Amino acid sequence: MFDLFFRFMIISLLAFGGGAAALPLVERLAVAQTQWVSPQDFATAVACGYVTPGPVLITATFIGYRAAGIGGAAAATVGIFLMPWFLAAASAHLLQRFIRHPRLAGFGRGAAPAVVGLMGVTALSIARQSVTDWSYAVIAVIALGLALGTKVHPILILIGGAAAGWTIGTR
Repeated sequence: MFDLFFRFMIISLLAFGGGAAALPLVERLAVAQTQWVSPQDFATAVACGYVTPGPVLITATFIGYRAAGIGGAAAATVGIFLMPWFLAAASAHLLQRFIRHPRLAGFGRGAAPAVVGLMGVTALSIARQSVTDWSYAVIAVIALGLALGTKVHPILILIGGAAAGWTIGTR
């Protein structure tokens, strides 16, 4: 459990750009390095994270549970959220003074495209595990079209995709 806590705490310190930016780090840790979860389980955990009211990194709770039960879920969750909470609380008053500094603004403008690239890598990795035949590819394309072209809530898109997958999986 300490390993879960410590590794997720380190990820939280390296997660510049928010939860989605940290997903490649979480995937590397949980799937490739420690094999706490399979690639399919990781994809499921990310999908569940998008349904919950909160950050994407609720995925850490799922991985912690799969690795070490309830205690592991608690350790991973505290590990992933403790340091960002502490750092945000400790630096909130200082940030107001530096928010308009040109170098800090430049950091943000440079980090944002890097986050987009990292999210793309994670999306491709999840796609390789979940789009296993043409019917699942159709679900992915429809979900993308709905997300980009309409104002349908993402949870409804996810529920629709899950229902379609359930229907496909039961034939």
